[in-house]
Amino acid sequence: MIIFIYFLIGVSIFTLYRLVVGPTLQDALVALNSISIIFIAILVLYSINTGNHFFLDIAISFLLLDFVGMIAFTKYLGREGSR
Repeated sequence: MIIFIYFLIGVSIFTLYRLVVGPTLQDALVALNSISIIFIAILVLYSINTGNHFFLDIAISFLLLDFVGMIAFTKYLGREGSR
């Protein structure tokens, strides 16, 4: 399971490249959302591996914040495009 966590960290490095270099703002937002989902998956796997359920609560909190943040960003981008 630890190997899968290292694999997710490697994937997040490639996604970080898309976040920095992404040609459009939408690419950067998708990359940011992907990095946060990868971080949440790492927290869940770590929680399962150690048996500490506190990290599951943190992962759920991050997931809710990520969802609300992406809804807010997409709503803002939708308004900006209609002007």
